[in-house]
Amino acid sequence: MKPRHHKFAAALVGALCMAGLALAAGPAKTAKPAADQRAPLVLLDAERHLVLEEMRNFLAVLQTITDALPREDMKEVARAARTMGSGAANEIPPVTVAKLPEEFKVLAGGVHTSFDLIALDAESLGDPKHTISQVAEMLQKCNACHGIYQIKVGKDVRPGSRTN
Repeated sequence: MKPRHHKFAAALVGALCMAGLALAAGPAKTAKPAADQRAPLVLLDAERHLVLEEMRNFLAVLQTITDALPREDMKEVARAARTMGSGAANEIPPVTVAKLPEEFKVLAGGVHTSFDLIALDAESLGDPKHTISQVAEMLQKCNACHGIYQIKVGKDVRPGSRTN
């Protein structure tokens, strides 16, 4: 290698090392984290717990479904999906549902309906690939909802109610 190429190679290695060190150090800490811009769903603590519990139940059922799919256990897929179908949508009290924006209710209802369809198709078609595509489509609804909303705890402001 010619001497001028040695200098170029050394400079290139040095620059790559510096870039690697900068990447390893992570992003600069000077900027404040952006404020959460998602729309707040203001609920009482107990209502918040119910809504979050339903979301955790969605995840638990999705875990059961994804565990059953590689084994092609479509009976288990259908059984699990049915537990979070439209029938489970009635577990949130009407007073709480009334506080939720219409778009949230549409997205949540769409998730329950998706579970119904997954159960029906798992039994009738028995096709794991079809089911996984249904799960992917449903997760788009979950991601949309989580990208739009955050849950905040508020006080009950109805006349005569006890504040928390």
